[in-house]
Amino acid sequence: MKKLFVLLVATAVAVGASAGVSFKSNHSLKHNKIINTEMTKLNAKEMKAKASLRVITDQPEGELKTYNRAGNAVYVSGGYLTAGEQSGRMNIVYAEDGKVYLNNILMGCGDYFGNSWVEGYIDGNELRVPLGQSIYWSDDYQADVVLAMGTSRVEGTTLYFDVDDRATEAVYVIDGETISLQGTYAAPSGSEYPDYEGYGLGCYWADDNSFGGFNEWNTVLTEREPVVTPEVITEIPATCEIETYYRSSYYIASSLFGIGQGSTDGKINVAFDQESNDVYVQNPVWYYDYNNVWVKGTLDRETGIISIPTGQYLNWYDEDEYGIQLVWGYTYVYEDGVDEETGEPNYYLGTAIDERTTEIQLQLNEDASTFTLLGSQGDINAEFPFSFEATGMMTIWSDDQSFTSLEFTAEGEPMGYIVNLVPAVPADPTADEWYDCGDESGFSKFYFTMPNQDVDGNMLDPEYLSYSVYVDNGNGPELFHFTGDVYTYDLQPGDDITEVDYALYNSAVDFRNYFVYMYRTNAEGYEPLFTENIGIQVFYTVNGEKNASSIVWLYPGEDTKVNEMNAGKTVANVRYFNIAGQEMAQPEGMTIKVTTYTDGTTSAVKVVK
Repeated sequence: MKKLFVLLVATAVAVGASAGVSFKSNHSLKHNKIINTEMTKLNAKEMKAKASLRVITDQPEGELKTYNRAGNAVYVSGGYLTAGEQSGRMNIVYAEDGKVYLNNILMGCGDYFGNSWVEGYIDGNELRVPLGQSIYWSDDYQADVVLAMGTSRVEGTTLYFDVDDRATEAVYVIDGETISLQGTYAAPSGSEYPDYEGYGLGCYWADDNSFGGFNEWNTVLTEREPVVTPEVITEIPATCEIETYYRSSYYIASSLFGIGQGSTDGKINVAFDQESNDVYVQNPVWYYDYNNVWVKGTLDRETGIISIPTGQYLNWYDEDEYGIQLVWGYTYVYEDGVDEETGEPNYYLGTAIDERTTEIQLQLNEDASTFTLLGSQGDINAEFPFSFEATGMMTIWSDDQSFTSLEFTAEGEPMGYIVNLVPAVPADPTADEWYDCGDESGFSKFYFTMPNQDVDGNMLDPEYLSYSVYVDNGNGPELFHFTGDVYTYDLQPGDDITEVDYALYNSAVDFRNYFVYMYRTNAEGYEPLFTENIGIQVFYTVNGEKNASSIVWLYPGEDTKVNEMNAGKTVANVRYFNIAGQEMAQPEGMTIKVTTYTDGTTSAVKVVK
C-alpha cells in the first residue's frame, strides 16, 4: 500500500479516518495503534466453525500471473482506518486440476498480516474461493483471521462489519484479461459516510468475530504483461574518481505514517569518470540514502553542468514488479472542506510530475567545491501549510506514478559542498530560543543553530562537531551535565557528559543539532535551571586537535528582570530585524531579536553574531 490520502490539517499533519469514523476491533493488529473492546454485531457461528488454522505462506506450484487491482476498499493504513480506491497487485497461481491460489486476496492485508495464499478453483468462466479460509494466525491471541463476505457500515461515527453467513464462496467472473468480484455493491450516495459502506469481501477475527480491518467491493483484476527488470546501478567503473560532498538541502516525503519535511544531512558521493564525461551520483535523493545506488549523468566540462536523465531507478522490487524512479516535479497544497471538530480548513498535498523536464541539472562551481540543484525552490519555513510547496527532484512509484519524496533547495543555494577535513576554529553558533515546559516533570527545549563554516568561511564537516551547554545562575558560566538517569534513551546508567557529539541522538531525539531537551524548567515555583542566562559553545575536533567557538548566550546583556518576567511563558514566534528595521530569516551582525509570547506580550534584545 503506497498511497491514498494524505491530509494536512490546519495546525498539524494527520493521516487516517478523515471522515472521523472509529474502527471497532477487539484486537490490536500487528502494526497498528488501535485497541478497542466493543464487539462487532454479527452472528457467524457457521463461518467460525469453518475457519482453518492453516495459513498458506509458500507460493504453490503452477503458472503465476500478476493482475492490477481496481475497486473500492476500507482498510487499515498507517494504523488508522481509511477508505479509498484499491491499488497495487494480486498474484494468482493456476495449478493442476483447475485449482487456483490467490496471494494476499484483500488489498493491503499483506502489509499487516504478512504474505499468505488462499485456495480456489475454476468452474467454467468463474473463479470461486471458499470462504472461512485463514489468511493470518496470531500466536498472541491464539486466533486466526478468516475470509468472509459482508457489509461494512457506519452507525454514528462507528464502523461495523456484518458477516453474511449465508455466503459460502467469493465468486469472480473471468472475462478475457479481467477478473471481476461478483455480487458486491457500494452504499447509496445519500449515506453519511458512503466511502466506508459497502457489501464485499472482507475478513474478521475468528475467536470473537471482530472486524479484521479490510473490506473491499467492485474489485476488478486486470492481467499485466511481464515487466522487464530495469537497471539499478550498484557499481561504477574503476576509472572513476569519487568526491564526497556534504548534503545541504530540504525534503518533503510521504509514507504510511503521513507527510514529513525537514533539512537533509549526511554525505553524497559524486564519481567522475576520468576516461569520459560520465558522472555517477550516489543516493541522489536523501530520503533513500540507504539504498546505496547510483544514477548516471554527463558532465559538460565547459559549463560545469551535470545532466542526469530522469526515469532512472533507485530500487526495484522483483516480486511486485515496480520500483522507485527519479523524476522532476513539484508539490502543492489545496484546500478541501473543513474539519468537523475544529472548523479549520482541511489542506491536502498534491503532487505533479513535470514531464517536460527530461534531465536534472547540477551546477558545479569553478573549483567543484559546491554544486547546486538548478531550478529547485521551496521554503520549509513558510507559513503552514504552504511550507509544503516546492519544486525539485522527485521520486515516484513506477507502477502508478504516486509520490514518495521530493528534494529541493532554496533557489540558488548549494545542495552539497566539499569540506576540508583539517583542524579549524568553528564560527560561533547562535542561541535562538528557550521554550519552557512550565512543569519540572516535563521537558524544556534550548534551540540553537550550529555553524557550518569555520571563522575563515571554510565549510566544516558536521560529523566532527560537538557542543556544550552552559547555565549562569549569577556565579558565572557552569557546564550543564547530561546524566544517564535522566536521558535514559540516549545514555547508559552512570553516564555523565558535558559535551554532546553531533551524532548523539536516536528516536528519542533527546539531542539534536538544532535543539536539546533540558529536563528542567524556569517556571515559577520550581528550582530554576538558570537565573541569568543559558548559552552554547561549539567544538570542532580533527585528528585529535580540538578548537572551540566562543560561548554564545541567549540573553547577552539583557536585564535579568526581563528574563524573570518572561520565564515560564510559551513562545509563539521569534523574528529577527537588522538595525534598519528590515526582517531577516536568521540573525546576522547586529540584530534585534523580537520574541512574541502566546499571551500577546513581546520582548526585544540585541543579538550579535
